[in-house]
Amino acid sequence: MDNDFFPADPEFINVERRKAKALKQTAWWKNQIGTGLCAYCRQRFPPKELTMDHKIPVIRGGRTSKSNCVPACQTCNRLKENMPPDKWRSMLEQRPS
Repeated sequence: MDNDFFPADPEFINVERRKAKALKQTAWWKNQIGTGLCAYCRQRFPPKELTMDHKIPVIRGGRTSKSNCVPACQTCNRLKENMPPDKWRSMLEQRPS
């Protein structure tokens, strides 16, 4: 992780995780995963295989909102971990297609 990285407050993280759980039950999220498309690698997957990823990770202060949550395949979500968006974008650009 970054040398200047300080994780978000545990209570904030718990609140955002509860919001994520609720957001996963909405029609909006079901439409997002219904496309079967990973927001990062752009490959297709069965909707049940897609996970919710926070573009700005909760541990870095990211909120659970429609603008910050995207469907991601398990591989991309695992590789991204808690990277900030700019670091993840540069890593994606370096990945072979």
